[in-house]
Amino acid sequence: MVKRFFWVAIATVFFIFQFQISSASALELDSDTRTITLNEGGESVTLSSQQVVSGQQLFNSSCTKCHLQGKTKTNNNVSLGLSDMAGAEPPRTNVLALVDYLKHPTSYDGEKDLSEEHPNVTRTDLYPELRNLTEDDLFDVASYMLIAPKLDERWGGTIYF
Repeated sequence: MVKRFFWVAIATVFFIFQFQISSASALELDSDTRTITLNEGGESVTLSSQQVVSGQQLFNSSCTKCHLQGKTKTNNNVSLGLSDMAGAEPPRTNVLALVDYLKHPTSYDGEKDLSEEHPNVTRTDLYPELRNLTEDDLFDVASYMLIAPKLDERWGGTIYF
């Protein structure tokens, strides 16, 4: 019993330490790293450190089941890398385009509605993990998806199983 308690205590300390490190690293990002494209017109927005942390946490809790490190488990040909998102129709290289996708997902060529296949906030009956996301949450997640390639050179890419 004491041994089990000991291991639970160590695991708890480890996870708290990891959370603080990931939160602290976001706080140290310079404004150039936190600046991303807002819309198709090319306007930019500089995120607060809190928005980056929130976006990362929401992405990790809601999206990593299929998009670990920006890869796509269900379609190895399309990742969340910037070049793949730029090739989508419409391009998903700005925050508002990604927010739109989280509301109304479409196929890579923009031809097919994927609202029954891809998690989105309009079909919370099918995807309850997104039920409580607000507009600010969607903005933060979309923003994180554009910042992540700046933070991790392995973001996107292919998966080999």
